[in-house]
Amino acid sequence: MNFCQRYPHTIARFDRFWKGDDTDRPLMFVSAPKDHPDTSVPPPPAVDPRERWRPEHMLARARYQLAATAYHAEGFPHFFANFGPGVLHACIGGDADFQFDTTTYFPQFLSDIEDYPMLRFQPDGTWWPRIMAVTETLLDELGDRLVVSLTDLGGAADILASAVGRQILTDLVDRPEVVKAAISHIHPLWIEAYERNYAVISRKQDVTAPWWPIVSRGKTYMTQCDLNALVSPKLFSALFAPELGAIYQHLDNGAYHLDGIGTEGHIPALVALPRLHCIQWVPQPGTSALRHVKMLGEIQEAGVSITFNIAPHEVERACKELDPRRLMLNVWCDAEQQANELVDNTLRWCKRGKGCV
Repeated sequence: MNFCQRYPHTIARFDRFWKGDDTDRPLMFVSAPKDHPDTSVPPPPAVDPRERWRPEHMLARARYQLAATAYHAEGFPHFFANFGPGVLHACIGGDADFQFDTTTYFPQFLSDIEDYPMLRFQPDGTWWPRIMAVTETLLDELGDRLVVSLTDLGGAADILASAVGRQILTDLVDRPEVVKAAISHIHPLWIEAYERNYAVISRKQDVTAPWWPIVSRGKTYMTQCDLNALVSPKLFSALFAPELGAIYQHLDNGAYHLDGIGTEGHIPALVALPRLHCIQWVPQPGTSALRHVKMLGEIQEAGVSITFNIAPHEVERACKELDPRRLMLNVWCDAEQQANELVDNTLRWCKRGKGCV
């Protein structure tokens, strides 16, 4: 997809978002059920979970998404070929368990963290060719109609944790130098996988997108370290932040997935990393991101943009209490009329808001 020609308004606004430049309202990825869906496209059939990764099943889901979903504001057709969070685990010596409908598990395969030197990227193994086959099929069949995401490689620390299992928690205390060495070992494997994925994507798309619906010229990614919920800010800064910083130096526009209660203490270390442009906040399940509006504002004040899911009725408050120049909202509406009204109202709310110009 020649995204920059097809969606010039959207890419221009994302360019400003990544830079923190002035804008008249937040970026908004607004989606809703189509008023007139293409009923000739059937819903994807139920499949054995162990087969859900196959190209034909991914294609069926992507086609139905295009047929049934409308996009407004900066929304754009975007499909995440979901092999599970941290699938690099299955491409450096591990495996992937697809026995459940919506969750992929990555079973432990190292008996001890000292075994980390055996980890090698395996482009000809079981799972990487499957991931690339799905990616290429989506690009070939639907690449002129939607943006195909990069796969969810995961983060080096989380991949290490899934490889060694729960003993990682004691290793963090008893053998932190080995943990750091193992993360440093995984980092170039991550870079190699990213570059291979990017090479396939960039042959057909002039932008990249991760599983979250942000888009960028050049290279972007939603990095993560979900293990951060279990460690102190001191350990996070010492063991995990340096590797994340190295990834941001590799990307044009880097983002971080900050997931849940207990992770707020790592924000100072994150916002201090050069070239981290955006933090995606995931609050406690069942709660609103705006419960943490003070924290979100502090991230913005540190020069880093923010993004999160939000309900339509909360957008007005977000416009008034946060700086729209560093704000991207992911909003699902019940109908296209609600989506259109929301975009119009947002412009009005921002005229009275915190930072619109």
